[in-house]
Amino acid sequence: MPISQDRDTLAGSPLGTQTVTLAGVLVGIALATYLQLEPGKAMALAVLCLLLAWIVVCGTPAAYRAWASRERRHEAPAASWRRIGTKLVGLAALLGAVVIACSVFPFFTQSSAVQWFIGAGHTTIPISIVLAGATILYVAVTDLVAEEPDDYLNQVGRAVLMQDFREEDVLFALRLLTIKCFFLVLMFSSGIAALSDLADRPAWLFPPFSAAWFEGLLRLVFLLDVILAAGGYIATFKLFGWHVRATETTALGWLVCLICYEPFFPAISSAFVPYGAGPGWESVIQEGSVVYFVWSVATLSCAIIYVWATIAFGPRFSNLTHRGIITSGPYRFVKHPAYLSKNISWWLFAAPSFVASGLAEGLARAGMLAIVSLIYLLRARAEERMLSRDPVYRQYAETVAAHGLLAMAKRRLAPTVPRV
Repeated sequence: MPISQDRDTLAGSPLGTQTVTLAGVLVGIALATYLQLEPGKAMALAVLCLLLAWIVVCGTPAAYRAWASRERRHEAPAASWRRIGTKLVGLAALLGAVVIACSVFPFFTQSSAVQWFIGAGHTTIPISIVLAGATILYVAVTDLVAEEPDDYLNQVGRAVLMQDFREEDVLFALRLLTIKCFFLVLMFSSGIAALSDLADRPAWLFPPFSAAWFEGLLRLVFLLDVILAAGGYIATFKLFGWHVRATETTALGWLVCLICYEPFFPAISSAFVPYGAGPGWESVIQEGSVVYFVWSVATLSCAIIYVWATIAFGPRFSNLTHRGIITSGPYRFVKHPAYLSKNISWWLFAAPSFVASGLAEGLARAGMLAIVSLIYLLRARAEERMLSRDPVYRQYAETVAAHGLLAMAKRRLAPTVPRV
């Protein structure tokens, strides 16, 4: 069917897309490790491999179907090309805003991602020229197959050219630009740091089941997550059905999301909720013991579920946006598997330290971590409010409530008594 604002919202990422997603990111990491690239180039290569896997296996068939089923429009070719030119003006304006932001705000100027990009200018300039040509072709093709070609990019271009424009579309574009710019820089920088750790302390150099081995696996899981996230923020391609349908518009929604990330969370954590400032887990759990093994496996399992949730999104991952309702992977069982598994892993990792701190301090630090969990609960509620505007999400929420993990547990604990 032609591209529309609501295309591809039904069935989330199937098993095939999840397999492609995992394979793409693992191939990227393996290539970067084999070639012994410095962390910035390694991150760029890993993200590129992931994007290529998505585009070749998932995106290209979707684009072909969209092109084959496109509807012919009753408009002069000149009008179509004028609109394409206006979209390119809008895109250039948005990219210009990104350059200004990355040149002014310390969060961007001091980030590893921006510093690497500037330092690799001799490499990125020719790549940028190639990408510019590909972008022009992409905008033209997307306009030709879109059911509603008058999108936010066209409205931004009209605003720049001082023509009549829809204010809500321009505001949507600015919110989307802020989300993509902030999180892409954050994830790319985090990936650079994680790849540096992987090169210095890979898990396979340590004895299996040792503390260093488990910590190395946790770092690897974190690396997978940030590469997948970075790819998701780039892959907002409408041609493939991966575009953003809506963004969060409430101040509370933005607040409870952004507060969970740098530079906000480290400052708030150290000033108000320093739950990790205490004795380490080794003061309570002996390395190599049965309790240590069970505790470590449980913590690692939560981390794996967390990254599985990111894999389930495939190319549609991003915060503060609606890019299609995901119903596969761990989302079959709970609505927020990433938040749930992340918070359980934090409690598992911190609990031994709480015990070692003594009753009063342990309870105080547990209360601090409870505040962090409350923030994630508010974040989940804000996302549900935004997504509930979509009837597909409301249907999904009803399905999870009736057949999800909590519903299954209730049926086992309190089975229905058959009527006589």
